[in-house]
Amino acid sequence: MKEKPRTKDPDSPVLQRPETTETIEATAPVNNELLTHKDAMMHLIKSTIGGGFLAMPEAFHNAGILIGSLGTLLLGLCVLDTMIFIVKTSQALRSGKYASAYFAEQREKNQDGNGEVDGDNIPPPKKFRSNELILPPIDYPETVHGVFLRGARGYFAGSALTIKLLTTIVLVATYYGVNTIYVCIVSNTFKQLVDGFTNDPSTWYAPLYGISINWYPLIVSIFIIPMGMVRSLKHLSQFSQTANGCMLAGTAAIFYFIFFGEVTNPLKPEEQAKWIVWPIERWSLFSGSALCSLEGIGMLLHVENQMAQPLELATYPAFTLHKTMILIVLLNGIFGLCGYVRFGDTSQGSISLNLPVGEPIAEGVKAVIGVGILLTYGLQLNVTADLVWKGIFKKLVIRIGKIDSIQAERFYPVMRILLILGTIIIASIVPDIGPLISLVGSVGFSFLGVLLPASMDMVWNWYPEDHYEEYEEPDPENDNKITIAIDENITRAQVRTYRRFFRIMKLIKNTILFILGIFALIGGAYYNLTDIIAQSASEGTPSPTSA
Repeated sequence: MKEKPRTKDPDSPVLQRPETTETIEATAPVNNELLTHKDAMMHLIKSTIGGGFLAMPEAFHNAGILIGSLGTLLLGLCVLDTMIFIVKTSQALRSGKYASAYFAEQREKNQDGNGEVDGDNIPPPKKFRSNELILPPIDYPETVHGVFLRGARGYFAGSALTIKLLTTIVLVATYYGVNTIYVCIVSNTFKQLVDGFTNDPSTWYAPLYGISINWYPLIVSIFIIPMGMVRSLKHLSQFSQTANGCMLAGTAAIFYFIFFGEVTNPLKPEEQAKWIVWPIERWSLFSGSALCSLEGIGMLLHVENQMAQPLELATYPAFTLHKTMILIVLLNGIFGLCGYVRFGDTSQGSISLNLPVGEPIAEGVKAVIGVGILLTYGLQLNVTADLVWKGIFKKLVIRIGKIDSIQAERFYPVMRILLILGTIIIASIVPDIGPLISLVGSVGFSFLGVLLPASMDMVWNWYPEDHYEEYEEPDPENDNKITIAIDENITRAQVRTYRRFFRIMKLIKNTILFILGIFALIGGAYYNLTDIIAQSASEGTPSPTSA
């Protein structure tokens, strides 16, 4: 289906107050090149196959073989379902009757002298009953705002702005945590490489051996800062492809060590892989780490908004999102299972750190994986940077009004480098990867990717009949029947029965998502914070979950 060309309409389709053209300029892509399906798939894969992926064996360590395998599949299905809902809802808010409602609000404001509507920009009436994207792209917080504003016939509209603000804060904090995890992985990898080559006390570089891990984030900042300053998604797609190649090569090499590597330190019986790990509270740690690897909620709409054919991301004929999630779930499940079977309870926060120290091939694999993680840093930082910049831009240009958009752009590199330095400082303070990954997944991704979408789904489908109007037309020959878009004739009673069944299934599904989300959030947050505090308070103090 041919889409309407993108316009520079300055207003968001879901906001009660229109923004100005400067806001659109602030959040617009650096260039006008749109992403292909391949580019979108590369970005989505790389946004998930990173730090959390390397921690999947440790995630299985907290659940066991059986629960870990089933849990990965279940969480993958939940993530796919919520992502599809978010994409389709975001697109619905930009098309059809919701765009019509938006223009109607603008007309009312114009009549009251509080708003303006350019009649030339209003599409013809037939557009409002199509799936074409009439209004400009919106991000995840704006989609959340639109759902609570428009869903349930406006019943929750009063809380829409508050929930949008909360979503923005959690999204920024979560993806900032992801970037911090990437710095930790690169730092730990670099430390192992340095220690492996400087362990000979007779050499002049022997003093480099044993430098505290807390200093390594500062050392690797010479690589982190340039990567973090790349802004364009189109340029970052080249880095994503290279990073995917590095991760693929590194993963293949890790599989070699898992199946054929020489066992120099055999596992003790108590360290070997278990079918089920107890107590059940530890499963929440698995959920947090797995969600951190499977979720790409922050990049999802960021990528969709810059696709040449965004309508095909979550539907036919491309089904790009479905194909991507199948690959992600399979890779995570197989990698976590095999890594845990090989390394058992000795699995570290990044499985690359389990490879032999001082062996040339193993050191090369660590370097390749470190490069793959490094090349993804800028892509993940875009989520945080765009949201932070949008808030700063509004204050600098719209509210203060002392500078124009061109002058404001000079502040963007300063903001971005401050964000980069922040991740380096945090990684220096909390260099341990495992608890940090699980904490980010437990708190951030369980809220953004499970609890919030489940709440949105219930609000959006509060009155299921509200979302069927564009698919139904009256049958002029029989007043008791309607014609469905797929050319089937069914009675109204059958339609009502289907809607009732649809609502019940939605309620059951969202209840399950709520239980999973609360379990991961509360349990994961408690155990991971306990772990981090214990390790910070005293080196050598055993983790409360290490037994």
